[in-house]
Amino acid sequence: MATLEALPQEVFNQIALDLETSDLATLALTSRRLQTLSSCDQLWLEKISADFGNRHTILDILNDADIDIAEMALQTTELVPWTLPDSTEQMTDMDDEEEEDQPMFTYTGGGLRCYRARYTLVFPETESILENNTRRADNLIDETKHLLRAGPDAGPEVFAEAAMRLMIVQDMFPSSVECYYLWALICYMLNKFPPALRFLEIGQQVDADHLPSKELLAEVQMVVDGAYGKKGETPLLNKEGTGPSAQLAKILAVVFQRLDTDRDGVLNAAEIGKMVRITNGQAPNAEMVAQIIHAFGGQVISKNGRRVMGWDLNALTNFYVAQTLDDPKETRSDLAKFGFDPQTLK
Repeated sequence: MATLEALPQEVFNQIALDLETSDLATLALTSRRLQTLSSCDQLWLEKISADFGNRHTILDILNDADIDIAEMALQTTELVPWTLPDSTEQMTDMDDEEEEDQPMFTYTGGGLRCYRARYTLVFPETESILENNTRRADNLIDETKHLLRAGPDAGPEVFAEAAMRLMIVQDMFPSSVECYYLWALICYMLNKFPPALRFLEIGQQVDADHLPSKELLAEVQMVVDGAYGKKGETPLLNKEGTGPSAQLAKILAVVFQRLDTDRDGVLNAAEIGKMVRITNGQAPNAEMVAQIIHAFGGQVISKNGRRVMGWDLNALTNFYVAQTLDDPKETRSDLAKFGFDPQTLK
């Protein structure tokens, strides 16, 4: 049976991640080889993620929602460092003859310093420091909620600033379910449902009874089930949630041709009014039609070169994507009224 000293660094790291830091420190005192293995920078950087939450995962999920704050997070002094400085001298336990594609490990003490700094922040030495951190976290949460009051119209810079505030809170309180809930809410506001679900899943692991998270999860899941389809249903949206699925796009092209009775490539006011009458069961007034046109269209060049107030196919598509993101059941209901199967979209 192989001894701990004989283990390669990557295998030792996997075992050490499950140990208490005190046990790992005791183990390091038993032999020079174990002291070297226990001083690996990468071990302690991985242990930061294992003990206090994986910051890389958070940044990756935010990036999937088109919120890129990775550079901001690396440069700010508000967060405890979790990577080695670029200037760190690469001291490795690899011989020159070893393959270049083998894992590279460093032993500078930088990883352990990062872990100690994070540990001290999460477990402060005095009650007064903890109280100050708690007050600061509460203020940051309140500021984040204030930034999000504008809803989906807040803008990318505001969402990024809100997400960054939550990073600072999570740095001090890794088990703050409020952070994961608010990150999920940001993603939901941006119609980024898969990232929202991932944050909510992590939040559930932290606190399965957090009511706002449970309510948001139910709301997101309802939209996802409707937009992407339950078992046997064809999705309405593409994988990214930014446009129609291939089948919905095909159907909307057919619907557009049916509504475009004068074949000029534009749905004018009368033709849009007909669409509303088919889907809602009653004819809209002129003011409502004008509002609908301006919401997704405007002046469109027809096939014969005339400027017409109305919608082109792109506007019709944008309308149904927006409606699907808000109420996918309504979209499937509309498609049924146009004669298509609401489940298979055929």
